[in-house]
Amino acid sequence: MKKHWVLMNPGPVNVSPRVRRALLGPDLCHREKEFSSLLADTRRRLLRIFGVEKTHTTAFFTGSGTAALEAMLSSYARKDRRVLVLSNGVYGERLRQVLELHGAPVTVLASPIGLFPDAEKIEQLLRSDKRIKAVAMVHHETSSGMLNPISPVGRLARKYKKKFLVDAVSSLGAEELNLKNIDYCAGSAGKCLHGYPGLSFVLLTKKEAEALPKNKTRILYLDLKNTLKHQEKEDTPFTPAVQLFYAFNEALKELQEEGLSSRIRTYARRSFLLGEGFERLGLRFLIEKPSRSHVLTSVWVPDGIRYERLHEALKKKGFIIYAGQSSLAGRIFRVSNLGAMSEAAIRRFLAVLKKILSSS
Repeated sequence: MKKHWVLMNPGPVNVSPRVRRALLGPDLCHREKEFSSLLADTRRRLLRIFGVEKTHTTAFFTGSGTAALEAMLSSYARKDRRVLVLSNGVYGERLRQVLELHGAPVTVLASPIGLFPDAEKIEQLLRSDKRIKAVAMVHHETSSGMLNPISPVGRLARKYKKKFLVDAVSSLGAEELNLKNIDYCAGSAGKCLHGYPGLSFVLLTKKEAEALPKNKTRILYLDLKNTLKHQEKEDTPFTPAVQLFYAFNEALKELQEEGLSSRIRTYARRSFLLGEGFERLGLRFLIEKPSRSHVLTSVWVPDGIRYERLHEALKKKGFIIYAGQSSLAGRIFRVSNLGAMSEAAIRRFLAVLKKILSSS
């Protein structure tokens, strides 16, 4: 298959030629010192980029972002630890689902798509329900493109001495995020960090890492405690995807050279270009500014055209968009600006979209 598509879906992403070439590193046994060095270097780079070498540590998993999410939540879930889940979409609901599967009692404070639970209600629950030990939320709700307010929730969690668990799978590297106020954070190589899918990680404070051995193991492959114990010794409990580490390490080198703040500005510029283009085409947004993320824009499917037809017409021209989920299936289409994507590609996409819509 030699077709090249501009992937405007929220992962996997187009990677740079440099990252793609990194996959061609030598075949390597994960029990040898060469992989130990690669693993240690990748962990150090990730922590350094986000400025948390002194406060946090990290554990990698061979699996998508959901693997890291389940590792994070299952490591915390206990019958005596009620978790307040703040939900406004499909991925907020996933937090609840995973926590309940692993035996944690859950209180859900939900809001409709495009909104976020009221801060006063959050504080009231944290103040009145002493059973709540932690708050869990999604930073970027990919099902809608809404960027949820991390900082005020983090302040409330600190005020009431609750742990703060964050799904930043589709925001880390593209949106401002102060990890120093977050106890556990799930991330992925294959989205805003411009690596390949299949490699994910949990960032957690060293204080929480020290507390992990006190927890009884409830899961094997995604056991955060055991994985972290091995990786701190530059080892791994199971066979990792070695080539994905080659590629992700190279993607992190690219990010270091670019600078995190520059990467975040790049995402803001791309998002602005898309939003401006959609406005010119008369399309309606699901999420309005300033709640819209810089990663993904959700647009209502125009009258007179079906999503499936729009998707296929764009695919023939080299662009892949994404469908709505759950109650939004068939009603919206989602356009991401993730990965190695140029502003020129975004302009081409908008020109093609204009032709398709004008001929409908």
